[in-house]
Amino acid sequence: MLVASLPLMQYVDVHSTKHTHRPDVISLASIRITKDTEEFVEDGLCTVGLHPSDVDDDWRDAFDIVEELASDELVVGIGACGLDRACDAPWLLQLDAFNALADLAERVSKPMVVRCVKAYDELFQVQKDVDAVQTWVLHGFVKGQELARQYLDAGMHLSFDSTIMKETQTLIEVVKFCPDDRIHLETGSNSSVGIEEITERVANLRGIGTQALCDILVRNFNSVFNKQ
Repeated sequence: MLVASLPLMQYVDVHSTKHTHRPDVISLASIRITKDTEEFVEDGLCTVGLHPSDVDDDWRDAFDIVEELASDELVVGIGACGLDRACDAPWLLQLDAFNALADLAERVSKPMVVRCVKAYDELFQVQKDVDAVQTWVLHGFVKGQELARQYLDAGMHLSFDSTIMKETQTLIEVVKFCPDDRIHLETGSNSSVGIEEITERVANLRGIGTQALCDILVRNFNSVFNKQ
């Protein structure tokens, strides 16, 4: 008797430091561009951006590279980029660079993967200044419900990383109430925790099966990054 094979569960990692070529994982590699970037070699979907901590007096040289790469068919988003008051990069230059990147995302009609550290009001202001239509995905979200609701009310999406493996009640509550069509998961810079573990943890917190959550995450990935 023939037995039909079960469909392959697909995990989704929207912000990773490197590609995985496993057939059961959709991964977006986040490529940090600096003024010293000399070549772009990618064999999978990725985002390109100027990280706030890399912003300096020569940020426009890096921006020019990001702008050139933004039209590449493998580049499905701009980022990670954003604002970070905790890093040493000059604050006014960060604002200039982020405004330029947000404007670029609108011009090329691609979403943004955004980092924000202690700069929430300024982030919302940039979104208004560029009259953003493209989706902004706040990666590595670790804050509480109040800020999460502000992001969601502004039309943004939230991405959660391995921090959710900890028993942090405020973050757990955010993971539970985040709408199905606004949630994403990532490994980020922590390669010691796999996307499978993060997905299973979030599925348990939300009270659904891992397959059901994977289906949601694939649908969101296609909606934001594949424009389906």
